[in-house]
Amino acid sequence: MSCPTLIRIREKRGSDCASQGGREPKAAYRSCKLLDLFGPLPSTLSDLAFLLPILVLFWCTTGVPWLLADSDTGWHIRTGEWILTNGHVPKADLFSFTKAGVPWIAWEWLTDVVMALAHRACGLPGVVLLALLLLGATSVCIYRGTVAECGYRLVAFVLTWLAVAASTVHWLARPHLVTPLMTAILLRILSSAEKKQNGAWLWTPLPLTILWGNLHGGFFVGIALICTYAMGTAAEELIHGSWQDAWARSRNYVLAATGCVLASFLNPYSYHLHVHVAQYLGASFYFERIIEFQSIDFHSFPAAYFETLLVLAIAAATWHLHAQRLVRVLLLLSWSHLALFSARNIPIFAVIAVPSIGVAAREWLNVGTSRSPVWMREFTASIAELESGLRSIANRCSRRHWHSLPVFAVLLIAFLLVHPRHSKVLRAAFDHDRFPVEAAGFLSQQRLLSPVRLYSSWQWGGYLIYRLWPSMTVFDDGRSDFYGPNFVEEGLRVWSAHPDWCSILERNRVNAALIPVDSSLASVLRERPEWRPVYQDHLAVLFAKIEKGDANRD
Repeated sequence: MSCPTLIRIREKRGSDCASQGGREPKAAYRSCKLLDLFGPLPSTLSDLAFLLPILVLFWCTTGVPWLLADSDTGWHIRTGEWILTNGHVPKADLFSFTKAGVPWIAWEWLTDVVMALAHRACGLPGVVLLALLLLGATSVCIYRGTVAECGYRLVAFVLTWLAVAASTVHWLARPHLVTPLMTAILLRILSSAEKKQNGAWLWTPLPLTILWGNLHGGFFVGIALICTYAMGTAAEELIHGSWQDAWARSRNYVLAATGCVLASFLNPYSYHLHVHVAQYLGASFYFERIIEFQSIDFHSFPAAYFETLLVLAIAAATWHLHAQRLVRVLLLLSWSHLALFSARNIPIFAVIAVPSIGVAAREWLNVGTSRSPVWMREFTASIAELESGLRSIANRCSRRHWHSLPVFAVLLIAFLLVHPRHSKVLRAAFDHDRFPVEAAGFLSQQRLLSPVRLYSSWQWGGYLIYRLWPSMTVFDDGRSDFYGPNFVEEGLRVWSAHPDWCSILERNRVNAALIPVDSSLASVLRERPEWRPVYQDHLAVLFAKIEKGDANRD
């Protein structure tokens, strides 16, 4: 808020107080004080919501390295670069020697391109900044959607903070960050359509689905949301109405869901994308073996925020059930279950749950003004008074707002990412203690064997692609959907030095292995004469397989 605007507000407030002969009520006096204390706040609450992910990242996590804790970022960047170079999406595998030429669906190709452009511009700092922009946009959508539902700015801001903090469990600089943002946008569209009873709004998700389907495979979440609205609205009508009323109210949602299904086929892989996603999510192997598909570790710090949201969601679902708002009940309960089932669903759960929790919170506060103990009535009165002051300032302030705070913050973060100095929390690089950074440097400078067929963990595969491709390909990487359960299981058996590890490596003609120094496989290879360690650092050891004749001469 500009100084002249604030002066005019104070002058008007002073004249209002003077007109009461200096005997203004206590509440009016408090509102006057709120105007002084929180004058700049309403115009910047959306800006603060945008900055929340940045604040949470540096306050609650390890900072920028938290976003680069998964090596899949590496192969996403290289895929995008390949698409930019060749002008079309890949149809067959590019990165492995075990599946070379096998058909491959790069189902996040458009996000890969955007990541590659960011990487071309600024390297890994550009990719990190892109991730922060996506997180910030998601946070703003959650906040504004909750304000539109409940009307309380501070309640919406606190709930948004809880959602952002809980979502850190799956914050990685990867394409999946697109899906919570798209979910938040779609949820606002559906909410607006339901409030206005305007079926024309329900055609808006079609172009959104086309974009979503090319950015990330989570586009089916949007279709599921529309179907939930269709079932919920039909059930609400059936309670007191008839089948005809139920169909009349849910018809537009059914048509919108059908349209979105058809729109999702507008991608380079057509229906093959849908088959691929269905096969991937239908395989129980991944839910048993991949950590992000499993339930959250309730000893981790994001668990406290998730638990708080979960309790609020169940309470809100009970409240909405009493009010016969079955759409909200279905949304809250179904996604609470999915969030408990898999940690990677928690960010989507947070986006979906917060607006409905906000509606329940508004009604709880209203009930608290009449039927509660004195302390509760005073608390709710204070919240309402504070909200009234914030709304008054928002109405009196100029509508012109240049969002200078987030712009300045983004520019500052961009500068610090490019010039981190000695700050580890700002260093946009793969962690030396997690990924074989020095070993990859050694490999890039040596020609031990020709060609090198290197075995390594799929957890390191994406990083090795980022560092060494195309001069070197990998055994496997984080594209578990591409390799399939059987092949991933074989790789894990080698990793754990299962009795058949040697036959698996021989079948794939592996002649080098890069593994952790303290792994079971490293201990086994040190005892085998045909495997010789040629490099070792604090994290990884590199073995090269030598011919039997050479081993005998040694």
